[in-house]
Amino acid sequence: MRFKFYHYISGISFLAFLGFFLTESQVKEARYQPRESQSSIPTGIAGYMEYINSMRANEITGEVTLADIQKAENELNALNTNKTNSITWEPRGPDNKGGRTRALVIDKDNSSILYTGSVGGGLFKSINGGATWNYIGDPQHNQSIVSITQTSTGDLYVGTGELFQGYYGGGSTSSPQFAGKGVLKSTDDGASWTELTSTLSWSSVPRIEADPSDPSGNTIYAATTNGFKKTTDGGTTWTSPLGGNIWDFAISPTGKLFVNRNGNTMYSTDGTNFTEISAPIITATSLPRRGSGRIRYAISPQDENYVYCVQTNGNALSAVYRSVDGGSTWSKIGQKSNNFDPLCYTNSGNPFAGNSWCQGKYDLLFSVSPHDKDLIALGGITIWSWSLTQGWVQRTTTGGGAFNPVYMHADVHDMVFDPSDPNVVYVVSDGGISKSSDGGNSWAERNKNYNSFTQFGVSVGRDKKILGGGQDNGTIYIDGVSFLSPNSASDVGGGDGGYAEISWLNPKVMFFESQYGFYRNNDEGGQATEEFRSVPMTLPATQGKRLHNFMIPMVLWETSEDLNSEDSVTFELFPGLRSMGYGDGIKKTFSGKINHSQSAVEYMPGTFQLTAGGVSASADAQGNINTSEVTGFFHPDSAYFEVTFTSAPIAEVILTCDVFLPVGSDLKLSAAIGALPIDVTTSSIMNVGDILKVQDPVQSMYFIGNASHSNATFPTMGGIWMTRGAHAFGSIPEWWQIAHLGNGIFPQYMKISADGNHLFVGTSEGRLYRISNLQSARSQGDAHIDSVNKLITVDLIETFGSRNICGIDVDPNNTSRVAVSLGNYGNSNYVYYSNNALAANPTFSSKQGNLPSIPAYSISFDKHNSNRLIVGTEWGIFMTDNLTAGLPTYTEENNGMVRVPVFEIEQYRTELNFDSTAAGSIPTEGEIFIATHGRGYYSTSSTQVQTTVGSDESEIEDNKLVIGIYPNPSSSEINVPVVSGDLQINLRNFNGSIVRRIDMRRVPNGLEKISIDVSDIPSGNYVITRIQNGDTVSEIIVIQ
Repeated sequence: MRFKFYHYISGISFLAFLGFFLTESQVKEARYQPRESQSSIPTGIAGYMEYINSMRANEITGEVTLADIQKAENELNALNTNKTNSITWEPRGPDNKGGRTRALVIDKDNSSILYTGSVGGGLFKSINGGATWNYIGDPQHNQSIVSITQTSTGDLYVGTGELFQGYYGGGSTSSPQFAGKGVLKSTDDGASWTELTSTLSWSSVPRIEADPSDPSGNTIYAATTNGFKKTTDGGTTWTSPLGGNIWDFAISPTGKLFVNRNGNTMYSTDGTNFTEISAPIITATSLPRRGSGRIRYAISPQDENYVYCVQTNGNALSAVYRSVDGGSTWSKIGQKSNNFDPLCYTNSGNPFAGNSWCQGKYDLLFSVSPHDKDLIALGGITIWSWSLTQGWVQRTTTGGGAFNPVYMHADVHDMVFDPSDPNVVYVVSDGGISKSSDGGNSWAERNKNYNSFTQFGVSVGRDKKILGGGQDNGTIYIDGVSFLSPNSASDVGGGDGGYAEISWLNPKVMFFESQYGFYRNNDEGGQATEEFRSVPMTLPATQGKRLHNFMIPMVLWETSEDLNSEDSVTFELFPGLRSMGYGDGIKKTFSGKINHSQSAVEYMPGTFQLTAGGVSASADAQGNINTSEVTGFFHPDSAYFEVTFTSAPIAEVILTCDVFLPVGSDLKLSAAIGALPIDVTTSSIMNVGDILKVQDPVQSMYFIGNASHSNATFPTMGGIWMTRGAHAFGSIPEWWQIAHLGNGIFPQYMKISADGNHLFVGTSEGRLYRISNLQSARSQGDAHIDSVNKLITVDLIETFGSRNICGIDVDPNNTSRVAVSLGNYGNSNYVYYSNNALAANPTFSSKQGNLPSIPAYSISFDKHNSNRLIVGTEWGIFMTDNLTAGLPTYTEENNGMVRVPVFEIEQYRTELNFDSTAAGSIPTEGEIFIATHGRGYYSTSSTQVQTTVGSDESEIEDNKLVIGIYPNPSSSEINVPVVSGDLQINLRNFNGSIVRRIDMRRVPNGLEKISIDVSDIPSGNYVITRIQNGDTVSEIIVIQ
């Protein structure tokens, strides 16, 4: 038996086996469980294509024209005439997972050598049968690899430009969503590549094949959107034997061709003269034309008279045909039914249950075994086989992951057989490369160093761990300490991952999304995942409206020092306690120390007590015990005790002692978020049973950008939502609707200011909003849009036509400085900047300079260079160091990576200065991390700076005799000027009693004042003392 997909897993036994994985695990392929029922949401790959198109296509025409791309290339060439690189990038993975891949070739002379390429990450080569991969492409060439062939002489030809991911426009003048640039050629086993000049205008080459009957290796055929192309001189010149839109074709060992031209099957024996062999009238032996959908062919290398054809009806399967006479007559061997369609998934996750989530135009695997002319494979979501003896049998599932031997990542695109070993088969899919070494009985992913993920977002944790999501590959987590490699990733969420956030307060807490839904996890990517949106947030769905974009913008803001927090922590003083465990009836003497959670407690020796079953004893005022059953002592200064029983106990031995806390005791309490420490100093003595209630300064705000909708019944559905309870797991937090942006407005990207007071929201329709006074929002009444007492303000501060606002950044040192990046080909300006973004009427000016006219998906200031702006574009990273100039000068900064779309930039910015004595303290900041749509993650330390103790802290003037409190006098609130560093503020009356005290371990950079509420303090004169960075300054204030 060849290409086995072993038949012993068949019939009822296979269905039972399959059913387990279909019901047991749909997590990693959650994209096939629709989140919404409303018909307005594009499902499957359609939602992704719509989202990408909204950022790339011209907002007026809906097209990406080749003229626009060529114009941008000319601008890039002019920019690089004086190229100087300042940034060097390092890959950050994932190096154990692969992205969308459509082509793979096995070397004709050595089957251990493989060539493949991802649709966004370029060309790779393996010399060990897929065990590891190395990038072999040219970083300056087009990276959208969709087809590969090898000639009889060993030359390699590669087609670029992904047709089946989505094509917008009018044919030869427009491009696929990520345009190709013709054909690449290598004559040295992939060591170097040449762009074939005569093909540079081809925006997509979905199929390329060498004529196996040509010993010179110079005859090559290519499918393009502008005809079927042929060369007989190795790619120097090409002819067009067929016009029209050519999606696919197949070639036999002797050079016979079957070509799909606009749904008609054309046949040729010489590659020049074609006749149609499909029929307008369907008969029992004809091959029908297909007006819509996709057609693929498979010709048996074993016997070229055996030809197979699959046709789709739109995205669903239509039928599969077979010819045993070279295409003269055909028989139907399969057709769509309620029980059979590998190209569709269903709402229930059961592929046998009907017709939904079909995407056969996007994913259509069709292949015939070179070892068995009567055995073929057909796939889309899953893979099925057909054989003359067994008929159709499902061979893979999408559930169970690595624990399921027949798991295969959904969205399969091609199957390639090792011609020298019938047991070896490869499949390329949205999950990269999979390999079977037992004829298809089991599969394993082979993606080591195949860095090809199509990422949307990146979040960097306090310890520089990475979280983010990508197309059809869920959300991944790179912790940097995996035993596999520092850049290996683990799965956190399934479906189409997108934006994500890692908590800095509690690094185990993560926030992430899958298409049309968002989640949180408090187990560092483990099993503790929950969806946490409230019922009011889903109101638009009940009205047939879409809740949000395919990717949902989200923002997390956190602080450990919110001095205006209205939350509190309650502390009750309990006695000291120590259990020595159960006695064994032999041991009589027990010693140790009494335990207490607070090290500042003082012990009261006369309250020291011991119990062990029916035995009890108490100490005298000096801490001594002397009874007929127990003798011993307790030292209150050290909390050390030693007791001896007359008879060895068998009961549990428990020791307790009352404690008290003197005035001025330093306590360590735990915040509600992450149990982070809160430093408190007592202002009065505390005895056992006393309760202290203190402010909980550890706070967070989490924002979700939903679409805004209106109708007569519900005029303000959706919009921007905020919660301060994102860290409270186990229940749905209280959400506040803080903004409605207008009917049909979809947020695209959001960014919050470093102080947490301003949220900037960019939309798919070109509107930029500023939502302010967020720090004042402490309740629903403060925040909700319908509240008469709301404190939050919402302002439309700029419009950029109807273009997509893809990226926003707020200067971490100056909230008034905001930069915006825009999408959509066919425009002149893609970067805008404002230095008065908090003004009533901010102004934004173009900072395009010499930047090529390409979509700019992401943007970032550099915290330590106020004149620097970093822009993530369609072709990688560009940077200017003269932002404030009228025409900034940009340089291309892709050293160490390829020209690939950069969808998000995050700079590692921390206000925590390095402390060599503190565990986990980070000595540097400023590194930049990027999410690329084709090559995973990269980071650079080129922008990194040292943050040694005090390095970024302002100086307090040595001879300053006053603090500068204002207003003074005051009846409600005073403002105390501060700088970065440790801070203590004491407010005393003239009797010396402290009436207010503030302790902060670190004042964040950029925080210029601390506001203190004095409205409840009696009128009079007070002394306020500020102790910061070793300087003590006092001032008298008057409270009225």
